[in-house]
Amino acid sequence: MRPVLATLFAQVKTHAGTNPAAPYMTFDVPSFVFGYPLYNHREAIDYVKETLEEQGFTVWVAYNGTLLISWMRAGKVRQTPKAPTTTDYRPFVYDESAMEATLSRLR
Repeated sequence: MRPVLATLFAQVKTHAGTNPAAPYMTFDVPSFVFGYPLYNHREAIDYVKETLEEQGFTVWVAYNGTLLISWMRAGKVRQTPKAPTTTDYRPFVYDESAMEATLSRLR
């Protein structure tokens, strides 16, 4: 299972670097790997799923060995800054000397 996991982690790293706005991806667990002994596909899916969950990923098993993998942390939702309202407006004190200093800098 090491070549499968190595391939998977490389794909996750590449995907996370190129698509930071999409913290999820799908991965098809292969039914065999050239150069390695045959293995039970169902056991391989369970092993990969358990290994990813131990690493902190959220994993769902989809149809026929496809895993949906997410590395978004629960509870850490990006908040958009709220727009200023009219009640947040604080006028500044008009000072003639401050205005003259500002205008002299612009000239």
